[in-house]
Amino acid sequence: MLASMLGAFFGTARAPMTGAPEPDGGTLWSQFAVVRSNPSYLWLLALGCTQFLAVGVMLAAAPYFASYVLGDPKATSTLFAALIGPILLTMPLWVRLSKRYEKRGAMLLAGLLFGGGTAAATATPLLGALYAHLMLFVVGVGFAGVQLLQFSMLADVIALDAASTGKRRAGVFTGLWTAIESAVSSFGALIFGAVLSMGGFVSSDPGRPVVQPESAISAVLLGQTAVPAFIIFLAVLMTFRYRLTAEHVLHDPQQPSASGEIRPAAP
Repeated sequence: MLASMLGAFFGTARAPMTGAPEPDGGTLWSQFAVVRSNPSYLWLLALGCTQFLAVGVMLAAAPYFASYVLGDPKATSTLFAALIGPILLTMPLWVRLSKRYEKRGAMLLAGLLFGGGTAAATATPLLGALYAHLMLFVVGVGFAGVQLLQFSMLADVIALDAASTGKRRAGVFTGLWTAIESAVSSFGALIFGAVLSMGGFVSSDPGRPVVQPESAISAVLLGQTAVPAFIIFLAVLMTFRYRLTAEHVLHDPQQPSASGEIRPAAP
């Protein structure tokens, strides 16, 4: 890690700067004023927040799902591996799909895989732990596409803003994106906690399971499956409203069209 950081620093130390320097982002309110004038960014941020929320709920639920549904607290690590593993394996696939079906089409497919795998995991009590891991792998494939395409679409929005305003404001857009992502992901844990509370869950460490009422076990299962599936399917519906696609392109990437759209950048 240190070697790569030093290599990146010394390798780019003398690289020339292009374009005007990015202005200071200013206060938080001034940054909100900047993004408020960019509807494409606001819609993409809303889409991303919905996806972040679904992921946040799933991550909060995973240890409880392993302990109380699978009956094995140690399965938390293998569930995370099934979810995260496909990110490295399927990134090239999602790049190809985004070129063939446009980013919006690929995002729809990623969201459907994410939501479909999550919803299908509801059958875990009937089909067992192996089935749960296979469904989490399907979710991971969709999650990989969501992660890649979110940032690729964000790059399109930033490029459009630079082309239409002549200002470099990538720091403002990415800074707010990162801050809001962290906040929304944390809110997912609150949602899962509320689901547990409604199910009558007896407070305990998921690493040391205690006897729970059936309603609490059901709450854990739904918190890991049905609740994030519902949220991610909302994101799928929102994706249909995303309009920054190549089919609307009339000009080069650096020249906004009359409708204010540009050719999206490659992932």
